[in-house]
Parts: sequence; structure tokens; C-alpha cells
Amino acid sequence: MENTMHPNVRFNRRLSKQYYRWMIAMHYAQVTKHMYGKTIERFVEFMGTRSIADANHEDIRRYIAHISEKGPSLETVHKELGTLRLFYDFLHLGGVVHYVAPRFVRLRRPWFERPAPLSKSQVQRLLQATRSLRERALVEFFYGTGCRLSETAQLRVEDIDFDAKIALVVGKLGKKRIVLLTQSAIEALRAYLGERKSGIVFQKDLPIQKGCLTTHHGKWCSFWKEYRKRGAKGHRKRVVHGEVSQLSPEEARRKHEALMATRHLIRPFRSVALSKMAIQEMVKRISDRAGLRRVSPHTLRRTFATHLFENGASMEIVKTLLGHAWISTTMKYVRIGADRLAKDYERCHPRASLNDKPPQ
Repeated sequence: MENTMHPNVRFNRRLSKQYYRWMIAMHYAQVTKHMYGKTIERFVEFMGTRSIADANHEDIRRYIAHISEKGPSLETVHKELGTLRLFYDFLHLGGVVHYVAPRFVRLRRPWFERPAPLSKSQVQRLLQATRSLRERALVEFFYGTGCRLSETAQLRVEDIDFDAKIALVVGKLGKKRIVLLTQSAIEALRAYLGERKSGIVFQKDLPIQKGCLTTHHGKWCSFWKEYRKRGAKGHRKRVVHGEVSQLSPEEARRKHEALMATRHLIRPFRSVALSKMAIQEMVKRISDRAGLRRVSPHTLRRTFATHLFENGASMEIVKTLLGHAWISTTMKYVRIGADRLAKDYERCHPRASLNDKPPQ
């Protein structure tokens, strides 16, 4: 199949693979590599048997028009163009092309609607809507530390110092940093962790067994597993209740439920981390109960930054706590509220708070 492929198609695919390896070398996030790779695949398919090294800005415009006809948002198209710019920067760096064609294409800038931070009363509603120790600890940790979703998902018990009120988290590119914990977050985490001293903090719940009632060789039988020691494999158990011809399904079910009430059905403790998707879904369920829309872990991170800034923390302090490399990124996270604007205006403007009466 490879031998019968058009030379330019083979050349285009080889360049896309080289760029993927370059993204690996540059330690791009897995999601970023996947998204960039899909964009380049679509562009290679659009070019057909033409070499992508010969593409000019007119080809880029035609590609943008082609994908726009399928109905994506302006923001999505803008991201596609940005990916092509980075890809052709790579080709230009390697001497494959003489100029970066996508940088000669301009689009109207999209309006990025960033999620609004929650108010203090909304945060309180969110906390009141939690129904388990795990949910309470999760919301308190997100709001109290401003951590990213990935940092929270891989947080370990050993990395929390309850006495010093700090935690060690692993951020982007494996970079570690210290975050501070509020007293309410510490109390919620302690209540959720109980006696646990190690392992992933936010774990899956293992359901209690209900056993299985079935027919086996003409007899009603109950099957289940019993766990006697922590971490030990379960032993399969069976009890015969009677012949199918002699017991009705209702009678067999009652015998099964009575038996299960006397057996060892709790599964042993296993450290299975909640996935990032599971954490996002949990936050969404809590926010739905609280009557709040579009609340995500990232919303709580923005809320953390905004509330700190509104209460007097400097932008540099917020930047450090969020783990940002550039203060310009932090400025996008912070939304200045009307109260803060009014207070600072009155404090800073020379004539905003004068008490002198106007001349008669």
C-alpha cells in the first residue's frame, strides 16, 4: 500500500510524523499532540496529491474556507490556523519551506468568553450542595488552592502536610510546587481520608456486593465472594437453596437476601484514582444541585484567583499560587468586580472622595 501511494502523499505524511516526534521532544501535553495531529491530518487530506511544501497563503485560505463550510465556530477555525502556523514554523526551521504561508493569512479575532468566577455566596451554595465527604473535600480543595484538574487528580496523601497547611502538587511538564491549604480544606480532607496515610487522595468508591442468585443444574444457588484480609483475593462461595421445582423465584430471592445479610460482602480497600473526567462530572453534578450553570474545576480555579485579588493579594502572589510562568496569563484569570473598581477609584482618584463643598 505504501509503495502504490503517490510520492507527495507519502512525503506529506512523513513530514506530519516528523512534526509529531518534534512535539514529543518538546514535551507537549498529550491532548495538545492529539489536537495538533488531527489538524495536520485534515490539512494533508485537503492537499491531496500536492506537496504541503508547495502550499502558499492562497491554499491556506482555501483550507480555512473549506473547514468553515462545515459549521465550526470562529474560535475553532482560529485554532486550526494557529496550529498550521506552528507546523509551518517547524518546516521553515528545517529548511523545507522558504516562508511560513499561514502567517500571511489573517482572521477576525474570536471573542473568547471565559467562564465567570463565582461569587462568595455561590461558593457557599456549592459547598452546601455536596452530599459526601469526598465531594466536600474536592470542592474545598479546588477553591482553597486554585489547583488545576490534573494536579488534583494525581494528588497523594503523602504530599499533604496538615500541620504546615501545605501540599505538594505536580503541575505541567512535571513541575512541582507548594500550595497553601485553608483550614476548612484541611478539615474536609481529614474527614474524607480517615485513617489513610498513603495513596491517591481522591479515589473511586468500590460498591458493596449484592451477590448473585441463579439456577445451577436445576437448583437455586447464591454466589458471592468473601474477602477476609486487606488486599487478599476473594474466595468464591456458593450456597444451594433448593430445587427449582420446589422453590418459587420469590422464595429463592428471600432466602438469597437473608443469606447476604449475614455474609462478608465488603470489598477490600484498593487505591484506584478518580479519572479527570469523573472529577469533572462530579463537580458538574454538585453545581446542578446548587442551581449553578457551567461550573467546572477551572471555574473554581478562576474564582480562587479573583477572590484573592479582590481581597488585596497582589498579582504576583496570585501568579505564584496558581503556578503560572507569566503574569500575563494570571491577568486573564482575574476578573475585577464592580466593588473592587469602585473602592479603588475612590481611593486613588484625587477628587473622588473630596468633602469640600462647591463654591456658592
